[in-house]
Amino acid sequence: MDSTLIRRLTCGIERVLIVLSMGIALVVFLQVVFRYVLRQPLYWSEELPRYLLIWMSFLAAGLAQKSESHINITLCLTWLPRRAQRWIHLAANLVILTFLGILVYSGTLVTRITAYHRSTALQLPMGLVYAAVPVGALLMMLYLALQILQELQALRTGEAA
Repeated sequence: MDSTLIRRLTCGIERVLIVLSMGIALVVFLQVVFRYVLRQPLYWSEELPRYLLIWMSFLAAGLAQKSESHINITLCLTWLPRRAQRWIHLAANLVILTFLGILVYSGTLVTRITAYHRSTALQLPMGLVYAAVPVGALLMMLYLALQILQELQALRTGEAA
């Protein structure tokens, strides 16, 4: 799963997340200074951090999928033999992959519909904001597909771990 391409993609996303969080912190700090010190609030300073947070959330969800950090309920699985656990995990991942495919499709439709709508303060195309949904879902699909391939390989070879 950790090919050079995947490692570079992951590193790039991590860097983007760092830049986005720094951007949010900077804009919120500037808003406080401009509002309470200079008494001249920035009209766009509430909108930009919101949109950056949306992108951060969906990109971070992709990275959480890579490290399998999303919430999991494994209590019932621990009683089963390891091979049965693998089959159930594989089936669950296929269901999630299907859901993510639907999310990519629906998110793309919403992005296309809202492409010409403009945000109130920044006048950004709202499609740019909504594009976070299909992009994040595609990222999750990529990492999940790699995990499914690993799981299939382990089932085929009969690995215990």
